[in-house]
Amino acid sequence: TLQSVLRKMAFGGQPMMPPSQHPQLKAAKIEMEAVTEMFSMMNMMCHKKCFTKFGSDAELNVGEMSCTDRCVGKYLEAQKKVGEVMQAFQQQ
Repeated sequence: TLQSVLRKMAFGGQPMMPPSQHPQLKAAKIEMEAVTEMFSMMNMMCHKKCFTKFGSDAELNVGEMSCTDRCVGKYLEAQKKVGEVMQAFQQQ
């Protein structure tokens, strides 16, 4: 059928890959999983560090906001440095 021929052929006569096997899609999926994991770890670590007391107030106090801001900043800076080191290592 025409549909099966179109599935087998792509631009330049090369066989088409199913979308789930496309290298860019796989790379994007892996990157998204890594970002999700990083955010989850950052959330867990900063929550544990900055929110030790739970009161009836739904709003963050100044100390909690300041702690969270510093924690997230430090975590992201550490992740950036790790990424730079890993990238340099891969280039060697």
